[in-house]
Amino acid sequence: MKYINKFKKYIILGIVILLMLGISIFIYHKYSNDGMNNKNIYNVKYKVYQNGKWSKYSKNGMTIGDKKNPIQNIELKYNKDKGTIYYYVYNNEWSEPLYNPLVDNVKDIYGIKLEESDVLYKKYDVCYRTYNNKDKWLNWSCNGEVNGNKEEPITALEFKLIPKNIIKFDYLKDYNKTLDTKKGF
Repeated sequence: MKYINKFKKYIILGIVILLMLGISIFIYHKYSNDGMNNKNIYNVKYKVYQNGKWSKYSKNGMTIGDKKNPIQNIELKYNKDKGTIYYYVYNNEWSEPLYNPLVDNVKDIYGIKLEESDVLYKKYDVCYRTYNNKDKWLNWSCNGEVNGNKEEPITALEFKLIPKNIIKFDYLKDYNKTLDTKKGF
């Protein structure tokens, strides 16, 4: 009888430990995937028009562009049900807010700034950086800050959505290939 009661205690203790472990794993996956990996609706894909053709799509923080030829157009792809990402491009003057690629644009792009609305604006920051042949990679900019150099066309860029109210560098550090970045404009 004494052994049976002890055995029941161990079974109950084992069940409690497994339950706590399961809850911990669930919470970890829920919050780490929503934040760091930006799964589901918060992934942003993008492609550029460069050297007479469109590139393949790149996604969430990965480099796009050949770092040689000027980028002349940008297209963003994301779940528009949760908000809008709109952007401005600079080629001798700032464009109106753009939601789709520029129509028949053949001008080099020297600067960009991106903003978002609705759920995206409330929960996420849109961050981006550009590369040009003079300055190389510029520092990350977020939420409407200008990025680029008005005297050098952009030849590569990166976009990333990250959760609001966090230390941005922690989410962007994997993409900071060099610490010797500069500010443009």
